[in-house]
Amino acid sequence: MKFYAALALAGTSGAVSVLGWAPFGWWPVVLVGYAILFWLLLNSGTALQACFLGFVFGFGLHLFGSGWVFGALHGKTGMALIPSVLSIFVFVFYLALFTAIPCLCWRIFQKINQANAKAERHSIALFRAVVTFAGFITLGEWVRSLCFNGFTSLALGYSLIDTWLAGYAPVIGLYGLSWIGFFLSGLLFSLVTRQQIGLSLLLLSSIVGVSLALNQMSWTQPAGAPLRYRLIQANVAQEHKFDPKFVQQQTIRLIDLIERNAADIIVTPETAFPIFLNELPGDALSSLQHFSQQTSSHVFMGIASIAANSDGYNSVVHIAPKQGVMDQYNKVVLMPFGEYSPMGFGWFTKSLSIPLKDMSAGVPDQSPFTLGEEKVGTLICHEDLTGQTARRWLPKTTLLINPSNLAWFEGSLAITQRLQIVRMRAKELGRPILRVTNTGITAHIDSYGKVIGLLPESKEGVLMGRVQPVRGFTPYARLGDWPIVLGCVLSLPLFVLIGLWGRRRLTDVNP
Repeated sequence: MKFYAALALAGTSGAVSVLGWAPFGWWPVVLVGYAILFWLLLNSGTALQACFLGFVFGFGLHLFGSGWVFGALHGKTGMALIPSVLSIFVFVFYLALFTAIPCLCWRIFQKINQANAKAERHSIALFRAVVTFAGFITLGEWVRSLCFNGFTSLALGYSLIDTWLAGYAPVIGLYGLSWIGFFLSGLLFSLVTRQQIGLSLLLLSSIVGVSLALNQMSWTQPAGAPLRYRLIQANVAQEHKFDPKFVQQQTIRLIDLIERNAADIIVTPETAFPIFLNELPGDALSSLQHFSQQTSSHVFMGIASIAANSDGYNSVVHIAPKQGVMDQYNKVVLMPFGEYSPMGFGWFTKSLSIPLKDMSAGVPDQSPFTLGEEKVGTLICHEDLTGQTARRWLPKTTLLINPSNLAWFEGSLAITQRLQIVRMRAKELGRPILRVTNTGITAHIDSYGKVIGLLPESKEGVLMGRVQPVRGFTPYARLGDWPIVLGCVLSLPLFVLIGLWGRRRLTDVNP
């Protein structure tokens, strides 16, 4: 195949693979897409060609799967068309590097082991290629989660949350599930090309069988009685949210929605009150405190706050019955360009018309909210993107709340992708999550990652129900991403040593 044809196939495979994630959910498409990439890499002539193939695959994937950022830049922040297009190009280019560089490294690793491959049986060489392919691409996904406070959308593991493989999520987390997906893509290649069919089928059936067995295990246990909740989806258009002309109207409407009915837990979206806490009218705050006192309701309100040193925080304030002082949680993991300027990018952030874009990060070791016998942890919007961020709440909490505002991306793939991401967090940690968004999708997700109830997008409403708090530890909650990361890293020298051992044996037999 000509190299330009291979590039076209790589880009097309990446773009079509987007169908594997929410809202489409055609997960086999993702495995086929990465199987094609694996085949193209095997047939690449040089490491540079492998790098280009990985880059084009990643560019197609993120252009169609993460291009919704363009709508936010051009439609919500006031950025002109040409700068918005250029910004999206740079953004997608950046994301594609996390596929390109692993492909480059994999091809170099294959080249290093080329001499060893002559001393190996074909089955071992193919197995090494598949395992190291899965390892390098998984490490690329993981490293992407470390940069700019993490961006994990379109990690392969998310697409597998509703499959037979989901049993691995509480054990090895998102990236463990991604590794399995990449490994299965390699096995798919071997099946299609009729190489090592017996071994591939054995491995495939073993992987699925173990996952089904894991799905039967209970890592956590119910804690106490179910709690009544009310999740308020205000459905305020982003262009109106911080407009001074609508602030009073929004505040009155929110208080009305909060006080309409009692519940154990009442949660509003992120920054649902479009003013700072010290600017909230005294009668509004006293009304909410009186309501909480009279109905024994715990109200969690999303609102920005200002500290004594003038630092601004994206906060959740807890109004509890029989408690004079309000508790507060300040967001720890801020959204780059939306809430803070990464080093060297201040000029870019200043060009965006975004309220609350110069916020401070809260300290990581904050106490959970207390609700009777239960402890409630908080993940505000961007904080739900990584399991490492979410697992800091365990084991002390029995329930998580997830106030968010995705009105910036209303009507795009981001809405359902982010719901899928939060479902993964619930399954990884074995904790129910009450997700509350401004324009959708507000949802109750149980400790198995299943959606128990939700509100449709772009509609005002209140989701009501009962949530069961949970205690206990999943293996992932104990160990995090480190087992799969170390496994991917350590497998590389292991295969080198196996290859050298094979060469030595061959030399001893044929001196």
